[in-house]
Amino acid sequence: MDEASFSYQVTHKTHYEYTVESSLCHNQMHLQPRMLLEQRVSQSLIEIHPRPACRFQWLDTFGNHVEFFSIEELHESLTVTSKSLIERRSIALPNHSGVLWPQLELWMANSQDPAALAAKEFLYDSRYCQSGGDFLQYALGIVDRQFDIIEASLRLSSAIYDEFQYLPESTHVTTQPLDVLAKRRGVCQDFAHVLICCLRSLGIPARYVSGYLLTQPPPGKPKLVGADASHAWVSAFTGPTGWLDLDPTNNVVPGLEHITVAWGRDYADVAPIQGVYVGGGFTSLNVSVDVSLANDSTID
Repeated sequence: MDEASFSYQVTHKTHYEYTVESSLCHNQMHLQPRMLLEQRVSQSLIEIHPRPACRFQWLDTFGNHVEFFSIEELHESLTVTSKSLIERRSIALPNHSGVLWPQLELWMANSQDPAALAAKEFLYDSRYCQSGGDFLQYALGIVDRQFDIIEASLRLSSAIYDEFQYLPESTHVTTQPLDVLAKRRGVCQDFAHVLICCLRSLGIPARYVSGYLLTQPPPGKPKLVGADASHAWVSAFTGPTGWLDLDPTNNVVPGLEHITVAWGRDYADVAPIQGVYVGGGFTSLNVSVDVSLANDSTID
C-alpha cells in the first residue's frame, strides 16, 4: 500500500425502539459498500437483531448491493449493525473533459460508448429531482455556454457551497429540492439533490451517491466514536472522461476520506434502510457511524 491509500473500518449502527411491540417488519437495505477502481471492500457483514425469519441479497439495476430481511415475531426493538473493511486509494482526475457542456447532448446522441448510453438514465427526472424551471435559471446564472463540462460542474457545486447554509434539522427526508433552492438551507442530501437538478437542467447526467465521510476532530481533541456520518454527494457524467464526483456540502472533489456505498437517481434509490412494520406504536430512531483507520485485516 502506498502513501496515497488508507484502510478503514466502517461501523454503521441503526437502532429502532418501539413503544408497543411490533409483530412484523419488512426492510430493504443499502449498507454494503461498492467495489470500485479506487475502493476495495475486503470484508463486509451485517448483523440484525432480532434474528430475521428470512433475508436475501441481490444487485439492483445500478449495480448496488441490496439486502432484504423480514422479522416475523413480536419485538420491541430492532438493531442493524453494518461493518466493513475498505481500502481507499487516490486516483488521478482530469481537469478538463474536452467537451463544452452544450455539446454533451450531441456527443451522447452520436456516441456508441456503453458508458454514454448508460449515463442517459441519469439525465431524466426522478422522484426527488425535476430539472428545468428555477433550477435552469439558477444554473445559467453561474455558468455559460463556453464552460467545459468539468468546469461547469465544479462551478455549480462551489456556488451551492457558497450560497446555501448547512443547517441540521432544517429539512427532513422528504423535503423537495425546490424548497431547498428557495430557502437556501439544508443538509448534504438536500444539496446533492439541488446540484443534480441543476446539472440535469443543463443536459449533464448526474447521479446521487450515498456513503460515508471521515471527519477529523479539532486539534488536540480525541476522535469520538460515532462522530462520523452518513453522507451524500453527486457524480456528474463529463463525457469522454467519464464520471466526476462532487461534494457541494464541503466544496471538494471526493477523495480518500469519502467512502461510496451506493448510487442511484436520487435518495429514494439508495436509502440505507427503508421498510414497513405492523404495530410498534411510536418509534424512536438512533443512528451512529464510526469510520476509523483499520489496524489489521479482520473486522473488530
